[in-house]
Amino acid sequence: MSESSPSPKRLSGGAKLAVDMGPLAVFMIAYFLGRKLAPIAGGLVGQDWTIAEGEEMYLAIGLFMPSFLAAFIYSVWKERRVAPMLMVTGVIVGVLGSLTLILHNKTFFYMKPTIAYTMFAAVLAGGLMAKRNFLKLVFDGALHLPDDAWKTLTQRYAVFFAVLAISNEIAWRYLMRDCDLTGDGGACSGEKHWVNLKVFGFTIASLVFTALQTPLIAKHMPQEEDDDAANESDPKS
Repeated sequence: MSESSPSPKRLSGGAKLAVDMGPLAVFMIAYFLGRKLAPIAGGLVGQDWTIAEGEEMYLAIGLFMPSFLAAFIYSVWKERRVAPMLMVTGVIVGVLGSLTLILHNKTFFYMKPTIAYTMFAAVLAGGLMAKRNFLKLVFDGALHLPDDAWKTLTQRYAVFFAVLAISNEIAWRYLMRDCDLTGDGGACSGEKHWVNLKVFGFTIASLVFTALQTPLIAKHMPQEEDDDAANESDPKS
């Protein structure tokens, strides 16, 4: 009698949404409402807190990093494992966010999506060349597809991430072309457009792209797999 290995713990829908979107929500609130909320928060502790115009990004990053760390720790605690994508993103956020704050230069954080998407594209493409498919690690057993389908899906995601990397690099360099990236030159009108693109534009693009892969996934998903597993586990069969 063989014992089946226990299925890995996974976050519920609400918990996963909080882990994925919670830090982004903190970032957006801090960036767009930080200057208004800082005096209120300071008043509650008897301090005179103000955020200078053009410094919103530093406040947002300063609050985003610990909120991301909290989400990461919660994910590891609940699932008893480290999600590969979350770990890679965490390293990039930690390094580039810290450089942005320490050197007081926003360039590092503007380049974060470029570096992250380029790394994802390179890892997926390099895996294919090495006859290994790293996209399976990202989906972590959530999909069961034949090798040919995994290869096609990986190729599509590699190209998609490369397009996102190029798009971000073009966008931030164009939008901030006349700005002082050290933050000492006041507000930068293009920065708000980049923040919206980063948080909403790339997120929506990812959701749409993933939805477009549904026909490929549905075509290759083994429909009879669940029935076969159920029959094998039925003692009467």
